[in-house]
Amino acid sequence: MSATLKNIEKTSKTHLNNIMQIAVFSLNDKNHYGINVSKIRSFEDYKRYKLTRNNTVNSELLDGYIEYQHKIIPVLNIEKWLGIKRDENEYYIYLVCEFNKYTVAFPIKSIDNIYNIETSNLQKPDAYFSVITYNTVIEINGIDETCLVLDVERLLHDTFGEDISIGEELFPEITRKEVLVAEDSRIAQEIVNEILKKTHLKFTIFGDGKEIIDHIESLKDEEIENIGLIVSDLEMPRKDGYQVLKYIKETPRTKHIPVVINSSMSNKGVDTKTKSMGASGFIAKTDPEKFVEMLGKYILRD
Repeated sequence: MSATLKNIEKTSKTHLNNIMQIAVFSLNDKNHYGINVSKIRSFEDYKRYKLTRNNTVNSELLDGYIEYQHKIIPVLNIEKWLGIKRDENEYYIYLVCEFNKYTVAFPIKSIDNIYNIETSNLQKPDAYFSVITYNTVIEINGIDETCLVLDVERLLHDTFGEDISIGEELFPEITRKEVLVAEDSRIAQEIVNEILKKTHLKFTIFGDGKEIIDHIESLKDEEIENIGLIVSDLEMPRKDGYQVLKYIKETPRTKHIPVVINSSMSNKGVDTKTKSMGASGFIAKTDPEKFVEMLGKYILRD
């Protein structure tokens, strides 16, 4: 396990264009599941931690709490969320993750390995698979296996919900400027959509970096001038947020457009890297107040 953790520390500090690093793990069924390495804080021995059962939050997905590094963190049950039901589920590892403002633990059965997946090989599932961000094929023991990459942001939302109660008339000023958003998580799209609808700004949400770049390349110069702000996630298939940012800032007719990164990879290193590439701001996904603050700062700046 220590070698795996060292691998995580190494890979999580390195950005590889067109590559997403996925930790693949197993539950108490025959499927392989994945989560982006950048969200993982550690793997822990399940038996070392005493679970305090949940008696407060009204959610069947919250098993309870454990003490991790001198603080109490929630334990969320992926299997209940996925509808995997067995008489006796076996867990050996806590997958501890950190994203947005949460540190959470997921009980899992085993870790398969960490894989470098080309983003072009990440496929979007059908719309009704709302718990899956994308699927891909990996080789395990010489056999091609399907891996389902989970939308853990939706799991957080389904457990705790999100407070997105913001004002109804946020931007009374009339502007022709449009907001373009690149985001692959369906639950994050829903939250962003609700926020932007309340601002009364014109906006379009794209499912990944390639979609937003293709759209921008199709625009005439006068249409480019109507883009007031681009908001981009970092972890996306086909083209990620780093590639979106690089394209915008290295293309003469778009380099003036402010780009704000909206990501669950909310650590200082990511913030510093994206700003060095020309990003105007960073939002820990998805903080409604910060999101609106950025909109006001850039969309109405003229």
